[in-house]
Amino acid sequence: MTTQTHTPHPPHSQHDVIVVGGGMVGASIALALGQIGWQVALVEDQPIPTLPDAQAPFDIRVSALSPKSIAFLQQLGVWPTIRHTRSAPYRRMRVWDAAGGGDVTFQASDTGLPELGFIVENSLIQAALWQAITNTDTITCFRHSHPTHWHIEGNKAQLCVNGEHRLSAQLLIGADGAKSWVRTAVGITDTHSEYDTAAQVLSVRTDYPQQDITWQRFTPHGPQAFLPLAGNHASVVWYDQIEAVKQRHSLTDEALLDELKAQFPTELGRITGIETRGYFPIRRMHATRYTAERAVILGDAAHTIHPLAGQGVNLGFYDVMALAECLKNTDDLGAPKALNRYERMRRADNLITQTGMDAFHFGFRTQNPWLIGARNLGLTTVASLSPLRKIVSRLASGQR
Repeated sequence: MTTQTHTPHPPHSQHDVIVVGGGMVGASIALALGQIGWQVALVEDQPIPTLPDAQAPFDIRVSALSPKSIAFLQQLGVWPTIRHTRSAPYRRMRVWDAAGGGDVTFQASDTGLPELGFIVENSLIQAALWQAITNTDTITCFRHSHPTHWHIEGNKAQLCVNGEHRLSAQLLIGADGAKSWVRTAVGITDTHSEYDTAAQVLSVRTDYPQQDITWQRFTPHGPQAFLPLAGNHASVVWYDQIEAVKQRHSLTDEALLDELKAQFPTELGRITGIETRGYFPIRRMHATRYTAERAVILGDAAHTIHPLAGQGVNLGFYDVMALAECLKNTDDLGAPKALNRYERMRRADNLITQTGMDAFHFGFRTQNPWLIGARNLGLTTVASLSPLRKIVSRLASGQR
């Protein structure tokens, strides 16, 4: 007698959309589509942060949210939570060249808005989005879950998570970061390059109370940036060659404070303590396309840029807004027409921003005296011509 062994099929659930990645971009596209009324499966394998209390240390990863991104978060209903937990508005943005006399300050008044933007911790944005997600009936969350394989079956994307649960939907969205599993799984390639620098990020306390200015000083080794946080806190970002960053990261707090005092301008004020620290290498990446059959990628899964202006998350939110708009009135979420429209809306803007960040990075590192003179002339011209300064201010605030 032959005994046949039956292997049970994994549990199967039907959805309209599957979103892989529950970070800021993934959580926001899941929430946006869920609020429209689509049935969304959200897959995330990392722990989800909770809203911080007043005494919690500041996250070292912060973003400069543009007014356009803030309006989007307001539309999702999460901005009041973020704003009243802790955030720092900035109304001025100063940029200057340590190797010359170029110096320009952008003002919120140049944009016709009360602020140029807000500095907010990435984990706070993510926590507020997930708080809203848990109160949205159209979103099913698969936490502590990771995709294992996928395939197309008819007009549906079939995704298996943790090797034991099969999800089915019209569209698979990859918002799973720069090392995107989805991008690789659906066969989208990318072009990328490594910068020879790293970003050292410090959450610090200063003598100054709440500030409303960000500044960026360009040095031959890389930019030095100050981003105000709530109260007398700030995020200091120090770009340098990778080995120099690693060496400084190994210093004691006292020795690192001495380094900051010696190398950073007095505009920062006296730094009284370092709360958290970290560093990460800088990498540029752009996917060769944003779409595949029944699949689309956005945010860092599609593009990463030099973080010197803190614009990465804004580009991700602009991707989300464009994709949500393209899918809003379609009957088939995975139809090529809607997905191709999304790519047309976003690819050029992402590429222009990437190129602009590269120009700042490489242009301010050169020691060629002619180029030093040219870049200082450029800064001086922007500073002296109000119409030009207003244009740049509006671009920086997301007013494309």
